[in-house]
Amino acid sequence: MISLRIRRFTRLFVVELWPWYVGGTLFLAVTNIITLEIPQLAKEIVNALQHNQALTGDGHLSRLALAIIALGLTQILVRSMSRILIFWPGRKIEASSKSYLFKRTMHLPQIFYDRFGMGDLISRLSNDLGQLRIFFAFAVLQILNLGFIGVFTLYKMLSVHTQLTLLSLSPILFMLVAARYVMPQLGRFTKKNQEAIGTLTNRVTESFSNIHVIQSNAAEKSFHKLIDIESQKVFETDMKVLVLRTLFFPLITSLTGLAQLIVLFMGGTLVVRGELSVGDILAFNIYLSYLAFPLTSIGIIIAIYQRSKSALERLDPMFTEPLEGPLSALNGTSHSDPILEFRQLHFQYPDGQAPVLKDLSFSVRPGEMLGICGPVGSGKSSLFSLITRIYDPPEATVFFEGQDITQLNPAHLRMQIGYGLQRVHLFSASIRENLGFGLDPKPTQEELERAAQAAQVDREILGFSEGWATQIGEKGIRLSGGQKQRLALARLFLRRSKLLLLDDVLSAVDNITEAKLIEELRQRQGTMLICSHRSSVLNLCDRVLLLNEGQLIDEGKFQELIRRHPELQEEIHDEPSPETV
Repeated sequence: MISLRIRRFTRLFVVELWPWYVGGTLFLAVTNIITLEIPQLAKEIVNALQHNQALTGDGHLSRLALAIIALGLTQILVRSMSRILIFWPGRKIEASSKSYLFKRTMHLPQIFYDRFGMGDLISRLSNDLGQLRIFFAFAVLQILNLGFIGVFTLYKMLSVHTQLTLLSLSPILFMLVAARYVMPQLGRFTKKNQEAIGTLTNRVTESFSNIHVIQSNAAEKSFHKLIDIESQKVFETDMKVLVLRTLFFPLITSLTGLAQLIVLFMGGTLVVRGELSVGDILAFNIYLSYLAFPLTSIGIIIAIYQRSKSALERLDPMFTEPLEGPLSALNGTSHSDPILEFRQLHFQYPDGQAPVLKDLSFSVRPGEMLGICGPVGSGKSSLFSLITRIYDPPEATVFFEGQDITQLNPAHLRMQIGYGLQRVHLFSASIRENLGFGLDPKPTQEELERAAQAAQVDREILGFSEGWATQIGEKGIRLSGGQKQRLALARLFLRRSKLLLLDDVLSAVDNITEAKLIEELRQRQGTMLICSHRSSVLNLCDRVLLLNEGQLIDEGKFQELIRRHPELQEEIHDEPSPETV
């Protein structure tokens, strides 16, 4: 499974960068060739000094010294180029994968987001993709370096003395056996650590997003404890990874030192016998020291690989979750057909224990203003979520302009619908940017002013010191509840949708403003579905549906429903929400 994920990620983001990797590989090969030539020159110098050739005055040693300096300077340039050419793709892969996954997540269904917290998703797009960047940059460099140094150095060592080479590398076999047992443990602890980081990020994000709730309820201490618990989990899992690494990496280093002791002992014996020169032993030790860091880096590569493997597992849902719906276009409808129709709709949330809508059937004519009322939990907001395909209804149960909405492109469908929620969602941007978001082309200033006037919020916008450029803060924190709702209404008016869904959007405005907004709604051309608990709004509607426990109980004019269902009076109020204060 992991190989499939690696192949998919490589195909999407890595393959196109092959010229950079090829160039970096070539420069890295040249770097290692130069590196291995320096011990040969050092060997000649030592042998010359051993035989007193330095006294001949022919300048041979000077030429060897200058050659070593020239090779060293060249090595600096070539090594730098190899690192630039291999590290740059890592940054490019990180940027491309973040853009790709963010774009993809914008088209994932709501059920995907129900499974993950916001902080966890941020952690996956940030920390986990950062681990993959490290793998495709630093780890790739170390793997290539290990390959070149291993092949070139072994060739040079074998050319000096075959038996000594095999004896000096014997400790490496023990290291490979140890890695076989350490890697699975390291992978399991690494995955737990990344999951703990995701949970902690989620908790911190929630705390910052709801800081006003925490402070207003004096709940700081309880959240301190909650964050401490999650931080402790990160610490504990991180320490398990750290313990394994601190045990494994020194083992590799000590095995490298053991190999050098073997060289000194066996090599010294061979020098005494006259089978090797002192220069040969010097060159051999330098070659072995060149192998030391790549061998040590095996542990680092293993750790990076395990983190990258866990990262790919955590990112897998973002790659594999099916995107929203098929891509059929809207065909249009005649004026006599219902713009919206429900046929025996029965719906239950994916993780729900009971259905929220049961055997629901009704239709909405073009231009009709339809009210929906009922007690809390009767399914009103769920109905709107199905119309906009935030959640998908069963096939052949909901029709828009005569077409099954499950067969329509969700983006095209939503362009025909304006959805206003009771809980207003605004962005940390200016008033102008909030009203015009998602519209192409952007509305003109005249259109913005007309929409603000219709929503009864134009005077308040002009009352701000910066007017339309006023930054309203995260979630519109600088505005009152009524101002937020009216800005959201102005945003809806700019969309000119065929169908307008209003979910109790007048709950936070005063009675005078409400009367003006009702007049504006009455004058608007188009079809509207309005969920509300206010009699002034429901009296405006051509027809009102009464829902209870997900079923359609009755329908008709609002005053008729009141007469037939006196208990409905308990659900109706005519005072604005305290949010307006």
